[in-house]
Amino acid sequence: MKPKSKASIIFSKINTTQNKIIMKTMLLCLFLSISFAFVSEKTGWLEIDWKIIFIPALLVLQIIIIGTALKNRYKKH
Repeated sequence: MKPKSKASIIFSKINTTQNKIIMKTMLLCLFLSISFAFVSEKTGWLEIDWKIIFIPALLVLQIIIIGTALKNRYKKH
């Protein structure tokens, strides 16, 4: 049998169910913030600075990381 390459080993460690949920959450948050900014820009309701459009997705990522760290910290052994 052919041994697995390093890339496939790393990808198999990254491609877990928990990481898929996190990535879907990030993409949903990014999609919602971009669509909100686009609609508000077209209607003239808000003036959006497009440089800060990724901040909501980064905040969601930070919340997920902190929540996971706290859950692992106080897990009963």
